[in-house]
Amino acid sequence: MSENERIRNGITGMYREFVDKVDPRGYILDVLIQHRVVKEEIAEQLRRKESRQERCESMVQELLKGEHPQAFIALRMALQQDYHYIVEKIDGATTGALSILYCQ
Repeated sequence: MSENERIRNGITGMYREFVDKVDPRGYILDVLIQHRVVKEEIAEQLRRKESRQERCESMVQELLKGEHPQAFIALRMALQQDYHYIVEKIDGATTGALSILYCQ
């Protein structure tokens, strides 16, 4: 299992808590754009969602259907700034999670 899959599984394993706490608007979406995980148009659609939960649910769905091989590694990296406690839970559910992102 790849590191990206482990992180994805950690996030989906705590999905309800994740979408209840995380707001992707701002830094998280900026990192995902910077690493070409989501396109700017998608990020703008996510930013326009009315509630934080809608934004987060839609972001996770975009990442799940996307094909970027390190999408969840990038998300984990972005979470470290404001959601370190979420990263700790993700890492607790996975083993050896990396914070290094290989940029394509």
